[in-house]
Amino acid sequence: MTETPQPTRLHPLYVAVTVLFVVLVALALWATARGDVRAGEQGDEREAAADPAPSEDARIRADVERDLGTIEGVESATIQVFEEGMLENAPPPSPAVTIDLESFRTPEDTQATVDAVYGILAGSGLSGPPTVTVVDTLPGTKATLTLEPAGPGDPAVHDAVAFLDAGATSVHLTADNAAVSGRDPAALPGLAEVAGTLARPLNSLSTDGYGAMYTSSVDPVPPPLPAVQLLAEAGSRDETTQTVYEVRSPTGNPVPLLTVYVDGPPAPVADWLRASGQADLLGSAIAFTVYGSQTSESGFVSDRELVSTDPANDEADAAAAAADGVPPCTGQDLRAGVTGFDAAAGSRFLTVTAENVTDAPCALDGRPGLSFLRASGTVPDVLSEPEIPGQSPVRIVVPPGGVATSQLRWGAMSTANDPDQTTSVLVTTVPGADEARLRVADVPGAESGVDILEGARIVVGDWVRSSS
Repeated sequence: MTETPQPTRLHPLYVAVTVLFVVLVALALWATARGDVRAGEQGDEREAAADPAPSEDARIRADVERDLGTIEGVESATIQVFEEGMLENAPPPSPAVTIDLESFRTPEDTQATVDAVYGILAGSGLSGPPTVTVVDTLPGTKATLTLEPAGPGDPAVHDAVAFLDAGATSVHLTADNAAVSGRDPAALPGLAEVAGTLARPLNSLSTDGYGAMYTSSVDPVPPPLPAVQLLAEAGSRDETTQTVYEVRSPTGNPVPLLTVYVDGPPAPVADWLRASGQADLLGSAIAFTVYGSQTSESGFVSDRELVSTDPANDEADAAAAAADGVPPCTGQDLRAGVTGFDAAAGSRFLTVTAENVTDAPCALDGRPGLSFLRASGTVPDVLSEPEIPGQSPVRIVVPPGGVATSQLRWGAMSTANDPDQTTSVLVTTVPGADEARLRVADVPGAESGVDILEGARIVVGDWVRSSS
């Protein structure tokens, strides 16, 4: 007879304990979840309590932004106040107002829009007098406008839109700089005509990328059309890689300078410039230098040299008389310095100085002797040339404590691959003087060195009396 096994039975006490355990675990999980929710709610309450109510200034700015946005022709308006780093008890900073214009409106309508902006700002109650920047980007062409009007009625607004209507790709008009760009050299004469019609002085008129550029760093005027036509024709030649027409300081060399960089020999472009009639149309001399692949050539456009405003040579005679009997400066008389780094449209500038440290005047002429030292301690192979070959330097008298200057100019060179840049200039003020090593890195704007690299061409100006 086979005995059938009986199933195992759990003791009732074990079942009760198991059920109680499950209930306790469920209660614990529920309590934890509820605690997290309450903690989150309390955290939200604390964060909400920590957020301060908007200040009165912030509310005013929001109201003004809203009102500006309702002006016809305004696409958007923003007001920012940069308070970071302000000193305690300092006056409130000026609010920065940026007006983004609607595109493709007439110069007159745009002028009316910006004048309306100033009308609202005048009674806005903002914390300080606002600065206004007006911007626009034309859809499709991507032409840009940036200007800082001086106030209501400033014709810069009207003029900027007129330049865009004439095909400008970039218009930048501020108190410090007036610059207009066109797509290619052929566009520049038309923009120069607009500047002349508007009587709008420009510091620069250039192509995108600065392949061709008219530049005037001092007392800018509307670019003369014959000068810009010459620039455009030179920039459109097949062999030209870059060309710059530079209006120079009347206290230095008053003759404008056209610099042309070409692939190949310089002679064809130099001969073309000598035969050009643009200097006759301009009514004044234009010096030129053409830099070829291996050599350079200089002269005057139309073969028209500077006509002396002193036909009797009285000024030269006076300078000679002043220098007559004055001993020439020696190396010990002069302390060399370097200053005035600047950059403009493909050109770089640096000024070498010579200060008379004695208690007696001395006479100086010619140009400083120069070489350059790179960060690696090596000397780059460069070509130094006079500003106008064949021109005799004027002998000047440097009084005690007086300063003579010589301006250096060279074409911008690529620093894309972190090249070995020039960090010091080695200057010999006069023949026989000790060479002075001057750190370019101490000059504002040139802290990391300058792009005088292997193969650079440096135009060295004659010593002249400092205007200061």
